[in-house]
This record gives sequence, C-alpha cells and structure tokens, in this order.
Amino acid sequence: MTGPVLRYTLVADGPGDRALLPILNWLLRRLEGARQCPFRPEFFDPRTLDDPPSHLSAKITRALQLFPCDVLFVHSDAEGGAQQERVREIEGALPRSPGLHVCIVPVRMTEAWLLIDQRAIRSAAGNPNGTHPLAMPSITAIESIPDPKQQLRRLLLDATAFRGRRKSQFERELNWRMQRVAELIEDFRLLRELPAFQEFENATRGAVERWAREAVSGGGSNGGSLLADAT
Repeated sequence: MTGPVLRYTLVADGPGDRALLPILNWLLRRLEGARQCPFRPEFFDPRTLDDPPSHLSAKITRALQLFPCDVLFVHSDAEGGAQQERVREIEGALPRSPGLHVCIVPVRMTEAWLLIDQRAIRSAAGNPNGTHPLAMPSITAIESIPDPKQQLRRLLLDATAFRGRRKSQFERELNWRMQRVAELIEDFRLLRELPAFQEFENATRGAVERWAREAVSGGGSNGGSLLADAT
C-alpha cells in the first residue's frame, strides 16, 4: 500500500525565491512526520501569469487554485523591517480557514541564507578549486548585511576571478548561478543559529506533525483541503 505524499506549495515574491526550495526540502527530510514520506513541491511565482494578481491574498488564492496542497508556505522578505509585521501581513492575507501554513520571513532577503557555504559558491561560479580569497560573512553577521543579494553576487564574481568579456558574460548568468548556490549547499544546519530560521523551522515542524497525524488517521493526504478553504 502506498503511503501518504506530502504536497506543499511555495508562494514566492519572485523567481529568485526558487532558492528556498532546496532549504525546504532539506528541512523536511529531517522532520519527524515527513522524514519517511515522499513530498511533492510546487513553486508559484505570480509574475509568470498573464494576469498576475497584485495583492497577496489574491496571490495565495491563485496559488491554491493552481497547486492544491497539504502545507502552504508563503515567503516575504522583511528587508530590514519588522519581521512580525510581515508575518501579520501574511496571516491577514490567508483564506478564512487557512489550514496548514507556514510564513517564511528572513530578516533581510532569502539570499542571506545562502551566504554560509564557500564551497557551494565556488562551485556555482564554475571554479570549485579556486583560491582567490572570498570575504565570507560569519553566521552571526549575515542578517545585518544591508543587501545580501548584492553580497552573493560579489562573492560569485570574486570566485571566478574573471576579467573583461568573460566577466561581462558571467554577470549575465548571475541569477541562475545564485539559484545554483542553493542547490549545491548540502547542509543548512548553520542557519539554525538564526532566530528567523528557528521560527521558520518550528512552524514547519508543527505543520508537518499535524499533517502526519491527519494523513494517518485519514488514510492518506488531506485531499487538498487548502484549496477548498480558499475558494
């Protein structure tokens, strides 16, 4: 008999949020309740639609229509503002009966969570054996970096040691290379030192444990109840 499949949907701010998928998958593989279950991720970027919704509540409703799920993840960068304010904004945009959901709110930007692995950055830059020094921030400093995205771009450029035309070509590839950094990081445990990540992990654990209880008692996945709640 086939066991339950955990279906989750990530509602993104933009295409760069695909970098969160490897982090989510890494975490789910380590949580009781999801560890032994297959899971099916979906990524919703409203900007890919012909008529993208502008309000967060409409984005969430559209995401659930397109990708019914067991657990909904909604991302919003705090960008140096009040983290709890962003959480309240997400909570206020959810359907009346929100079901299992998790807010993902890094203190600055998603890219801050990628500034933890020099090996992954060198590999994503195409120069895994490079020796040019990289100014890697400490884990305690990454949430205070004003522009983590720009910091990651600089590190990738420094890792190549390219000049001239080769550097210009590389700069055009930076967006997908930043995504590649996330894919190449094998261990995100360092992030557990960050309060924002701790909140995210605790919320994910609670949602997954509840899903597991309901999946066992109901004999499988919850059948997309989040979609029913949103419409």
